[in-house]
Order: sequence, then structure tokens, then C-alpha cells
Amino acid sequence: MSQSKQAAVSQSQSAESAGEEALRQEILNFKREVTDLKAELRDRSQELDVAHAKIADLNQRFENQTAALKESNDTLVAEVVERSQAESSLRTARDQLQAILDAVPGIVSWISDDLRYLGVNNHLAQTFNMPVDAFINQDIGFLHTSNEFNLFVQDFFQSHQLDAYREVSAQVAGEQRRFLIVAQKYNQGKAAFTVGIDITERDRAETALREAEAKYRNIFEHAVEGIFQTTPEGHYLSANPALAQIYGYDSADTMMGELTNIQQQLYVEPERRQQFVQALQRDGAVTGFESQIYQRNGNIIWISENARAVNDDQGHLLYYEGTVEDITQRKEVEAALQRANEELELRVERRTAALTESNQRLLSEIRERHRVEEALRASEAELRALFAAMTDIITVFNNDGRYLSMVATNSQLLYSPEKERIGQTVYDVLPPYQASLFMRHIQQALNTRKPVRIEYSLPVGDWQQQDDASGQAASDDFDNTAWYSAIISPMLDNRVIWVARDITEKRRSDVALQKAEEKYRSIFENSAEGIFQASPDACYLSVNPALSRMYGYPSPTEMMGQVTNIDRLYVSEERRRIMLQRLHQQGAVFGFESQVYRTDGQIIWVSENVRAVRDSRDNILYYEGTIADITQRRQAQEALRESQRTLATLLGNLAGMAYRRHCDATWSLEFVSDGCYDLTGYAPSDLLGAEALPFEQLIHPDDRSYVTGEVERALPEGTPFQMTYRILTAEGQEKWVLEKGVPVSGPNITPAVVEGFLTDITNRKEIEEALRVEQERSERLLLNILPASIADQLKRSSRSIAYRFDEVTILFADIVNFTELSGALPPTDLVDLLNEIFSAFDHLAERHRLEKIKTIGDAYMVVGGVPSALPHHTQAIAEMALDMQAAIAQFRRQDDSKFSLRIGIDTGPVVAGVIGLKKFSYDLWGDAVNVSSRMESQGQADCVQVTAAVYEQLKDQYVLEKRGAIEVKGKGEMVTYWLRGRQS
Repeated sequence: MSQSKQAAVSQSQSAESAGEEALRQEILNFKREVTDLKAELRDRSQELDVAHAKIADLNQRFENQTAALKESNDTLVAEVVERSQAESSLRTARDQLQAILDAVPGIVSWISDDLRYLGVNNHLAQTFNMPVDAFINQDIGFLHTSNEFNLFVQDFFQSHQLDAYREVSAQVAGEQRRFLIVAQKYNQGKAAFTVGIDITERDRAETALREAEAKYRNIFEHAVEGIFQTTPEGHYLSANPALAQIYGYDSADTMMGELTNIQQQLYVEPERRQQFVQALQRDGAVTGFESQIYQRNGNIIWISENARAVNDDQGHLLYYEGTVEDITQRKEVEAALQRANEELELRVERRTAALTESNQRLLSEIRERHRVEEALRASEAELRALFAAMTDIITVFNNDGRYLSMVATNSQLLYSPEKERIGQTVYDVLPPYQASLFMRHIQQALNTRKPVRIEYSLPVGDWQQQDDASGQAASDDFDNTAWYSAIISPMLDNRVIWVARDITEKRRSDVALQKAEEKYRSIFENSAEGIFQASPDACYLSVNPALSRMYGYPSPTEMMGQVTNIDRLYVSEERRRIMLQRLHQQGAVFGFESQVYRTDGQIIWVSENVRAVRDSRDNILYYEGTIADITQRRQAQEALRESQRTLATLLGNLAGMAYRRHCDATWSLEFVSDGCYDLTGYAPSDLLGAEALPFEQLIHPDDRSYVTGEVERALPEGTPFQMTYRILTAEGQEKWVLEKGVPVSGPNITPAVVEGFLTDITNRKEIEEALRVEQERSERLLLNILPASIADQLKRSSRSIAYRFDEVTILFADIVNFTELSGALPPTDLVDLLNEIFSAFDHLAERHRLEKIKTIGDAYMVVGGVPSALPHHTQAIAEMALDMQAAIAQFRRQDDSKFSLRIGIDTGPVVAGVIGLKKFSYDLWGDAVNVSSRMESQGQADCVQVTAAVYEQLKDQYVLEKRGAIEVKGKGEMVTYWLRGRQS
């Protein structure tokens, strides 16, 4: 029993030991699994961290993509809005353009390449007294006014020129007029825009100018006086033959070639030339300047020069011009007169002494009377000689105005010197007006017994041949009138002595002075700028109306009365002090700007030009000058500065690149805005400076020649330009950009720089390209359905379109027995065959400028004269019919037999148009349509049946055979004809 228990205990212990061993082994296995699980957990944690990082990155990329898409969407919306605004602006601009064209005084027209009017402006229509619509679709020669214009337009369309001009003649309202026609093509050369300017008056003016030039050239060449132009250095620029003759030369060219130094070669006393030039520089003009000069042969003569200095707009001396008169004979006469005067004075002194002695002897010795009388007669003769040496005209009249005696040394001073006056009355010699004037003053002197003074005029030449033979003359007429001043003194025996002196030149000077005074007074009173004179003690001496209005005063008088101290007009009196200080130092001040008070307290800006006027001792007499109101200019300058500041802000925030580049070989950049980095990938520093990337390298290589050409075309005229092209960014990305630029230069200078702006239009380009492809597809589809003009109207308006055409020609054609053939052919083969036949007909219609209307099964309808007018449309339809017969002969049936056509033609009025809202179709309605259909259906195979109306239009050019009268459904009996062919 004990052994059994021991064995059981032993077994139990063995089992426990085995169980513990198994448990330990299992725990070890669990530990290993835990370790593996921890390792796997660590790996999973790392993978989870990586996944979280990827998710965060994806979230960030999603946010970036979302922002980019939003920005792109905003840009697209902005562009759509901009496009809508542009379309609205375009419509407005088109309306404005139409208004402008209607207001243009010139004639304006649009012409298609088939020489038909597409439109005209009101002025052209009114010129020919027609409505504007009457011109549309008409041949440009339908008015028969100008073959030259027709030829010019025809030549222009046949040439490759985009624009041209020509002067043409035209018959307008029965009068021959001249026009300058300017033409420019558009729509890929399919149409042109012409503007005509009436230059008839300009041509007439040019003709008159040429005639005037010839007239004055003739005067220059045949003048008695020498005429010249010389440089300030003393070289002749031009001379007339008379001057060469005076100086002893055969021709003016010879004289100008030999006289290379006027002062040294011409003048006997060279310093006279210097004095002559100094007088011109001082006074601007010289008259009666007398000098001695050498002729070509060495002879010395006297000349008298009248000359003036000619300056340019800036006051720079250009040349001297004037006249030369040979006064040698006058000088000799003056010398002789001087000697005669001296001898006369000596003789007068001697005769006076003799007379005194004679008078004394007469008182004491009456016996000596005869000798004294003889001496008196001799004395009278000497007195007459004395009078002859005087320049006055001395006349003695009786109370009837009869000439008793007359003394004058210079016959040029006499009125009609060839006429004998002694014994004649003033009414016999003078014009009526002057004769009455003479008699009134003769009677006044006799009645008052006092001298009377008078100024009067006498006509030059034969007054009886002049338009006004009365003798009256205008006060400033010196071409046909001489002026005199006279003293009429009473004498014994009812006589008067009339002493007259020629004052023509003096009066000419007085009248010129008066006109000049009136002219400058008008300038002073009506000048747009203020003009003033002021004393040194700050008081106005004179002001013009413009200055008083500028300062708010009703009149110059009130301004001078109220402004007692000019200094107080200035907002800052220091400005007035500075101006006076400069004025005293420099003598004049220009463009001095200040703020001043108006009388109403308003402050304005003024600009002053002032000079100091001094006496001979250099003391200031007064100040004088002009004042301009520059308030608006200053406001504009301030606005410009604000605009520049705003522009700088805008440029810094623009989504694009503003630039300023030079027109040199590399197009070097002077300025770029910060937006260049976003556009090109280059910073501004990469594009500016000596080491900068050339602008040309930004442009795509395929577009460089295009860009260069566009800029070079804009530079000569300085016109703005716009173009689109591709650029390559710093990363090599290709972008489309829109560039708008303008050449910038000073006056009369070739543009030196270009200013402009580039913006990225890549997305817009892609959208536009897709839109263009879709639009072209739609256009092609529409033009295959409707005529181009009708399609254009439908695009502009959804309303029904209908027009009446008074005369068109319609053709119906039908393939004979085609219904039988359609049942024998597969559908595809049937359609292909019809397509080939009708395509051949379509080409014929296009060749003859006809309009295909429709096909119905195997029937074909075409019309001439719709929707555009077509001259000789009936002949065109006839040609179409004959060509269709020739074309159908080229096709064969399955059995190799030929096809036949039945063709019917009629002409007359129709209504054409488009009706309905869907599946538009252009169609015709009218009796002529029905009749032409009956002509086809009641015709014969391989024949063309026409109506009598068609026969009348074709009989002179085509072979027609009378069929006779047939019964036509809906029309009754009609006489028809067969069109057999063309006449040879």
C-alpha cells in the first residue's frame, strides 16, 4: 500500500515537473512572441509616422492646388468680365466710329474685292443726293462719275499693297472736281476702306501760287533796280540781272562767282560796308545808304542801297536782302546843282547890291527908268532860275482857277507834265474832284486874304482811263496816287500863289505808323496774356484788359485805381523782392512763377516775363512785361506728380512686367517692374545693367523675327504697337505674352526708347484657340447652309429675314429616271453618287457667282442675283445650265449608260429670306420660282426649257429654238423655248 502511494507520489511529482517544464517553455514562447510583437509594433509605428507625413504633405499640396485653382478661376472670371467690357466698349466704339464717319466732311466708303460698295458715309450719299442704302451692293462705277477712281480701286485690289493713295477727277453735280483718295485693306485683303478729300480748291490755290511765283520771278529778273540776298559774311546768295548790269558784269552768276568778299572787292571805302552791316544789326533795316563802289572794269560809281535783315523764328540772323540803285547821274546832277546854287547865291548877292543901287538911282534919277526896268526883267529871269533850283512847285492862279504862270524843276513833281497848263483852268487839267478842291481853296484865300494850308492827292497816270475818273483816292493808296502839301497865299489883282510840295513818302510813313500803332494797340488790348507797365515805386502805369480780368477787376482803369502797391498782390512779398533783385542784376526775368491774390481773395499762380526800361544815364524809368495765368498748369503738374506716384504703386502690384528699353542692338532695358520675376523667372537685377540678360533672349527663337519686324514698323512713325508672342522663362517654360508698347522721342527725333507692358496670356491663348477652332467649325457649317451675308445678319439678329428682289433668274434641274436607279443601288453608293454630281454643280455655281438654294432628292435649285446683285444674271444662269449638261455627261450609270438632265429657267421678281427658329434654310418664293419649276417638270431629257422673258434676254448671245405654246399648271398656255447652246 505504501509502495503504491510512493509510486503514485513519484508519478505525481514527475507529472508536475513535466507540467512546470512545459509551462516555462510556453512562457518563453510568449516572451518571444511579445518581443516580436513589440518589434512589429515599432515598425508599424514608423510606417504610421511616414503615412501621417504623407497625409500632411498631400493636405498641403491639396491646399496649394486649391489656392492655385481659385486664383486661376478668379483670373478667368476677371478675363471674362474684361472681355465682356471690351465687347461693350467695342460696340460703343463702333457706334462712335459710325457717328464720326457720318460727321466727317470727306467721302468715306467700304468696298469689297469684287468692286461693290459695302457701305458709305452720309457725306458721300449727300454729295450725290442719294440715300446711304442705295449704294450697298452696287458696282462702284454705277454712278459713272470717275473712271479714274474705278481703275484705282481695281488696281489696288490686284496689288499686294495694304494701303495706297491717288488723286483722281470726278464729275460732281455737273462740275469737275479733284479728290485725294486714300485706301486701306482689311479682312485679309477681301475689303478696303477708302476716304476721299476734295482737293479742288487746293489745286486751284497751287496753280495760283505757281502763277504768282512766275510773276514775281519775272519781276525779279526784269526789275530796273538791282535785287540781292547776301550772307552776313559778305557772300552773294542771289542777285538779279539788273544788279549784275549795275556792277558791270555780263550775268548774275558771273558776278556771284567773282565777288567772294563784298566788303574788300566792291566798296571803294571798305568801312562803308561795315557801317552798312552795323546799321542793319542796329535798326533791322536801312534805306538810302549811299556808297561808292568799283565796277568790274574798275570804274567808280555811286549806289544807293535799301536793305533789311531776315531772321528765323528764334531771332537768329539768316541773311540780308534788298535793292541797289545806280545814283551816279543823280550825284553828278547834285554836284552840278551845288555848284549852281553857290554861283546863284553869289549872283544873288551881287544882284541885290545892284538892285539897291538901282533903286536909289531910280528915286533920284527918273531918267534911268528904262535901264532899271531892263535890270528888273533880268532880275525876274534870275529869280525864275532860283525857283527852278527849288524842289517845290510854284503856280499862280487867277480867281477863275486859270494857270497864269508855273515854276517846277522836277517834272516828276508835276501832275501830267506833258500837258500845257498856262491859260488852262483847273477843270481843263485836273480830275473833277481835285478841280473843285482847288477852286474852293483859291476862293477861300481870296475872300479871307489869308494863306490857306491844304493836303491833297492827285492820281498817277492817265486818270481818264482809270475805273474811277472822279479823282477821289483812298488815304492809303500810294500805288496810284501822289500826295502834296500846299500853301495858297493871296496876291494883288485877284490872284493867288500856290506853293506845293510832294509829301507822298512822308504820308506813306505816317499811314504806316498809324497802322502799326493801331496794330500794336489791338495786340495790347486783345492779347490773351496780361501786359503791364509799372513804376519803380510799385504802381501800375498801364495794364491791358487781359491782366485786369486775370486779377478779377472789371476794367484796367479800376485795377490801376485800386491797386496802389503791387507788392501786396503777392501771397509772399518775398517773391516780389527776389524778382526785383534778379531784374536789377540781369536786366530781365523770364518765367518767374509766384502766387498772387485776385480781388475776390482767390489765390492763383502766375508766370512773369519782365524787363527794366532805363534812360540814357542807366536810371530805371519803369518795368514792363507780360503775365500768364498758370494755375491750371500748376494743378496739372501736381496731378502729374500724384499720377506718377499712383503709377509707381500700380506698377509694383501689376500682374505683369512694365519696362522701358533702348532701341539699340541688344534692346537693353533701362527699367523693369517687380512683376518681371513672376512672368519670366528673372529678378530685375538679372535684366538690368551691363551684364544683364539681353531682352531678345527672352523671346522664343521662332518669334524673334516677328517681334523685331513689328517694333521696327512702329519706330519710324512713333505709333503705338500691340503684339502677342512666346517667351522662355528662366526655367525654360514657354509662355504666351501680350505686349503693348509705344516709341518715345522728342520732336523731330527718331524714337530712342520704347515703353510698354507684358502680361501673361497663356491660359487665355489656350481658351481662345479652343474657341477659335470651335467658331471656325460653326462658321463653316453655317456657310454651307446659308449665304454669307444672310448668315452674318442671323448672327446679329434672331428676327426673320426677308428681302424682295425685283429681277433674278432661277434654275431647276432634275436627273431623269433617278428614282429607278435609287432602288437598284445600296444607300451608301446612292448618296456618294449624288454627292459627286451635286459637288460638281456646286463648283459651277461658285464659278458663275450664283447662289445654290437647295437640293430636293435628285433635284437641284440655283439662282442668280440673290442675295447680292449680279449684272447679267440671266446669262450666268444660261452658262450654268450648259455647263451642267456637260458635267452630267461625265457620269455613268451601272449599265454604263449616261445620265440625263431636265432643266427649266425663268426670270422675274422673288422674295428671299429665312424663316423659323430651328433648322434655318434660305429659300425663295414667288411666281418665277413656280414657273421655273414647271419649266423643268414639263421639259424633256437633255433639254433646257426657258420662258419668253428669258428668251428676250438671251436671244442675241445664245442659240434658242421655239418649242411653241404649252399648257403650264397654274399659268395656262405659255410660249417656251429650248436653249441649245452659245452663238459662235
